[in-house]
Amino acid sequence: MSLRPYLTAFGLQWKIGLRYRIAVVAGLVAQMWFGAVTLMAYASVYHAAPDVQAPLSLRQAMTYTWIQQSLFTLLPLGCLPAIGDAARTGAIVYDLMRPVDMWNWWLSASLARLLGNAVPRAVLLACVAGPLAMLVGLGAWSLAGPASLISAALALLSITLGALLSATIVMWWNILTARTLSPLGSYAVGTPLAVLLSGMLLPLPLYPDWIRPFLLAQPFAGITDIPIRIYLGTPIPGGVTTGLGLQIFWLTALTFLGRLWMRQTVNRLEVQGA
Repeated sequence: MSLRPYLTAFGLQWKIGLRYRIAVVAGLVAQMWFGAVTLMAYASVYHAAPDVQAPLSLRQAMTYTWIQQSLFTLLPLGCLPAIGDAARTGAIVYDLMRPVDMWNWWLSASLARLLGNAVPRAVLLACVAGPLAMLVGLGAWSLAGPASLISAALALLSITLGALLSATIVMWWNILTARTLSPLGSYAVGTPLAVLLSGMLLPLPLYPDWIRPFLLAQPFAGITDIPIRIYLGTPIPGGVTTGLGLQIFWLTALTFLGRLWMRQTVNRLEVQGA
């Protein structure tokens, strides 16, 4: 099987994501603002209850927040916009006629869109929240380094798996869009699930003890929470191997089940017109 068509789809969507440089800067400013507000909230809570033994220290919570914000556009908030437009206009028939594996074709474009939005913002935010923040005297509020070199390497591997997992979840939203002929449902379902269950709203280690195992075991934790925990060196029940294993498990399971659903959906599609 040739990889060229899928690399082409990836490259085209990557270039589309990099076209809107002003949007990247505007998004960076917005994420820094929300990050700063969150940091002030954490500082108030931690200083008000200094004797409480939290799963994350204040420094770790602040670093968690900065990485959260840098990976925000990696979340599977809805379908690939191009597929939403194609489903609404009927142009999806062109994808059905291509001599390629439709799952890999859409997955390549979905992954490129996620990475094309996330990578530039992550690099810029890391520079601003890291070295620049320290230079202006905000070292205590800045992005801390990884727990160790091994943690950094494993976190990079985990982020890669998280990006693939996010793109796979986007594939589910793509299929939902093809099935309902509207992208609205994917955004209505995907946005709250991704924000709440990935740790973007509140770090998953800060939830009550009784619910933490369930939050760690669900697929959205593998997008941002598990990579950040590995980066910080904070304990994961079962260790780093468990965290990476959960990411691989959900990536495999969602791919297998998603392919079955896509096959069923494609077989039911009807395209009208000349």
